[in-house]
Amino acid sequence: MVDSDDRIPVWNTFFQLAWESARSVHEVTTGHPSQAIFDPWGGTLPQGRREVLAAVVLCSLAIEARANHLIEELAESGILSYETARAARRLPTKEKWFLIPARARSNSKIESASGPHQAIAQVCDLRNDFLHVDYSGILGKLPTADAMLSYFRRVVEAFEDMNVVLKRTAEPRPEVLRLGRFT
Repeated sequence: MVDSDDRIPVWNTFFQLAWESARSVHEVTTGHPSQAIFDPWGGTLPQGRREVLAAVVLCSLAIEARANHLIEELAESGILSYETARAARRLPTKEKWFLIPARARSNSKIESASGPHQAIAQVCDLRNDFLHVDYSGILGKLPTADAMLSYFRRVVEAFEDMNVVLKRTAEPRPEVLRLGRFT
């Protein structure tokens, strides 16, 4: 059990991230900047940890979205029935990702223990603690900024490698791989 002094900054950080997005929606839709301020009692995680938390959550959603997109394409092309695609979309994200090549009848294999697809497995392993807000899991497993940037780079590489495995592209595209690097 994590005590209240450790839980409050995590809860406030999630709330702050949502608040900032809602404020942006307001500003974009009204064309007027907001003067509202978010200053929660108990504080939030330090900015670097806050950004890592957001990156893990959004990266896990991106993996889910990519997997479901590929499954939808397999159904649209007739490789999967719509019933099988619907069932596949309901699988846990990690299992779904690693089943896609087999569902696509690809002879290529991807491995969760090595290569860029290992980052998919690692982010998916963090996902449950973060999205179900397991405070001890979040505080104990929150990656460093360098580790998160490495995960992100490798997730982008895995996305592009999956395109190669599924024969959507002949080789990884440099312009896509660059999206995982910020230098």
